[in-house]
Amino acid sequence: MLINIIYLIIGSTMLYYGAEWIVKGAANISKRLGISSLVIGLTVVAFGTSLPELIVSIIAALEGSSAIAVGNVVGSNVANVGLVLGLSSLIFPIIINYDHLKRDLLIYLGTCALFILFAFDGRISQFEGAIFFISLIFYILLCIKSPTFDNKESEPIINGKIAKLIAYVVGGIILLAYGADLFVEGAIFLARYLGVSEVVIGMSVVAFGTSVPELATSVMAAFRRESAISVGNIIGSNIFNILSVLGIASIIQPLDSPPHIMKKEVVFMVAYAISMIFIGKLPQPISKVTSATLIAGYLFFIYMLF
Repeated sequence: MLINIIYLIIGSTMLYYGAEWIVKGAANISKRLGISSLVIGLTVVAFGTSLPELIVSIIAALEGSSAIAVGNVVGSNVANVGLVLGLSSLIFPIIINYDHLKRDLLIYLGTCALFILFAFDGRISQFEGAIFFISLIFYILLCIKSPTFDNKESEPIINGKIAKLIAYVVGGIILLAYGADLFVEGAIFLARYLGVSEVVIGMSVVAFGTSVPELATSVMAAFRRESAISVGNIIGSNIFNILSVLGIASIIQPLDSPPHIMKKEVVFMVAYAISMIFIGKLPQPISKVTSATLIAGYLFFIYMLF
């Protein structure tokens, strides 16, 4: 019991510093190379914070726990918008520039539709997983070749060689990966100790644990007034979760998608995806009322699971 509480504390600490290093390195790499902060958030940062979902889902797939793999992704995507965006924007002012994010939001909706199409028959095959992964490659190339806008920020560039800044990002990703692993291990033990079912663990505790990196990174980015990285991280992570996590996991081992996940949890995921479009069209920064509504929706989602 005590060792698992220690895991939670150590894991949380590693997540904090990992998030700080990623944001610090990624933001300054973008300024040094003249790359949009949004592009960095949608790709490098999003991939780094999606590593825990990838690790957990691959392990679940290899162990034959497809429900945990699929549920982890769906639950994480719900948490990223409801909890991560809601809490981040409640604490710090966050701006969603709809004109800059319209393309990526529509791509995310398209990704959700593709997921529903592939998982509707109750199974994601290796061929469908390959389509997910190929789609991810095209998305990354699109972000790099055709950024949604040019980065014209005039903030000063922090001195330091590119190699040093890259080291910050890599180090941050490593801390996030191991920190999330410790956090999830401790959280799962506590959930089982309290008598919570495996299905609920996958959709709530594991999904929350693997979303903590996104939460830590987005809050840190918002604190550093890097709204583009904060919002880009959330949208990019959700796209990566479906295309990369489910793609790679199903290539390794075909995944079964439980019908009840498709009927309830996926509805929440799509609803939150659509809500980001409406939020982007509202006056900015995101209001406290909107933030509280997002959090309340996530809490209801968790209540529904239990």
